[in-house]
Amino acid sequence: MDDAEIKLVINKKIHAPVEKVYEAWTKPEIIRKWFAPGDKMTVPNAEADVKVGGSYLIHMHDPDSGSDHIVSGEYEEVVPNEKLVFNWKWKDGVDRTQVTIELRAQGNDKTMVTLTHRGFSQQEFADKHNEGWFGCLENLDKYIA
Repeated sequence: MDDAEIKLVINKKIHAPVEKVYEAWTKPEIIRKWFAPGDKMTVPNAEADVKVGGSYLIHMHDPDSGSDHIVSGEYEEVVPNEKLVFNWKWKDGVDRTQVTIELRAQGNDKTMVTLTHRGFSQQEFADKHNEGWFGCLENLDKYIA
């Protein structure tokens, strides 16, 4: 991997077992409950065909601004309860980046999530995604606990 690559890495302890955290990343009905940053954004639609080559779509809505944020891509690697790798492209965006989610059990009831998002063309994009991912992971922990 190129040392000059623009990426972000977030480690977040989630207060739930690995299997439950994996389900939260792979089941659309659960994704809709947490996969947006902040307290007000909603997820009116989520789709996930979790297999190598399968696609996903997540539609986030901000009621304050009325704006919609739609991201989609394909799964590149799927190891149940351990790892997901998928590419990531905003509907109106230019960059196609890559997200890796790694899950490690911390005892029976906690999971360390390591999220790596790489391939950004500008540091500003990585910084904005860092904020968004932090908010999403906070919502995941609140939802699942």
